Amino acid sequence: MGLLLVFLGLAAFGAWLLLGKSSGTARAMAPAATSADKAITPAQLDAFLAPYRDALQATTRPVLRITLAEFPEDLPTASKLGGRAWWPAGEPAPAGADGRPLVLLAQLDFAEMPARPGYPSKGLLQFFIASDDLYGANFDGGDVVSERTAQRNFRIAYWPDTQVPSQVLPALEPDQDMLPHDPRRPMRLRFTPGDETLSSGDYRFNALLGGNAYDTARAYAQAHQLSADGLLNAVYERLSGFGHKVGGYPGFTQEDPREGGDWELLLQIDTDDGAGVMWGDAGIGNFFIAPADLARADFSRVMYTWDCY
Repeated sequence: MGLLLVFLGLAAFGAWLLLGKSSGTARAMAPAATSADKAITPAQLDAFLAPYRDALQATTRPVLRITLAEFPEDLPTASKLGGRAWWPAGEPAPAGADGRPLVLLAQLDFAEMPARPGYPSKGLLQFFIASDDLYGANFDGGDVVSERTAQRNFRIAYWPDTQVPSQVLPALEPDQDMLPHDPRRPMRLRFTPGDETLSSGDYRFNALLGGNAYDTARAYAQAHQLSADGLLNAVYERLSGFGHKVGGYPGFTQEDPREGGDWELLLQIDTDDGAGVMWGDAGIGNFFIAPADLARADFSRVMYTWDCY
C-alpha cells in the first residue's frame, strides 16, 4: 500500500513500538528473542520506571475508552462506527476532491456520552473518510499540519442540533479493501470513563525518559543484566496507548506525526478483529484537535492520520 513508502527512514525510536493489545488484535514488532533473552517481570519493569513515576503520573488525563457492539438498529443519530449517517435536510452530502461520496467512519453523540471537561455537552460529531488506498488521509510532502488538516478527502462535521429537518445518508457499499471498516456493518460505541498517563508512542515520551527512551532503557538493562529488547518490549506494552478511545493519549505503530504544537487526541479507532476494523496491516487511526478549538466546538481544523506495520 502506498502509505508504507511514507514511513521509510523512520527514527529508531519509532521502530521500537512493539507490542500491544488492540481489541483482540496482537501486535509484535520486536526483534526475535534470543536464548539469552529473559522475560521482564512486572517488578523489574516497575523498578525501571520508578524514577519517572511522579513525572508519568503528572501526565494523567481523562479518557473515554470505547467498546464496539453489533448494532442492527443503526439509529441515525447514535454514537457508532459506520452505518447510516444523520444529515441536515438540504445540505450537500459530504464528498471528496473527486466528487465521490465520503463514507461515515464514526460519529459521536455528545449528549449520550459521559461528560468531559472541554467537550460539547450536546450535538453530533461525524468523521467521514474516502474509500481510497489512503482512507482519505493526506500524506503528501510539505507541512504536516497543513496536509493532515486539509479536509480534501475526509470531513469532520459537527451539528449542535439534530432536531432540525433531516435526511439519512445510506451506508455506502464501496470496496472493503479501500476502507478500514465495513460501513454496512454498524457498530455501537459504548463509553467507559477512566484516565491514563502518557503513552510510549507520544512524541513527549522521549523527554520524560531522560531525552531518549531507547538509550535510557538499554543503559538500564545493561547495568542490571536484563534483556534490553525485553525491557523495551515491556515498557511499550504497558504504555502502548492502543485501543478505541475519545481523548487520552494516542498509540502508533510507527511514530507520532506531531512534532509539537497544541494537538491532543480527539478520537482513536484501532484495528479490531471482532468488529471487522483493519487499518492497512493491523494499524491505527487518530484524529487530533487543539483544546481551544475543541472548547469552541470548532472542528474545522482536525488532524487526521493513520499508520500501520
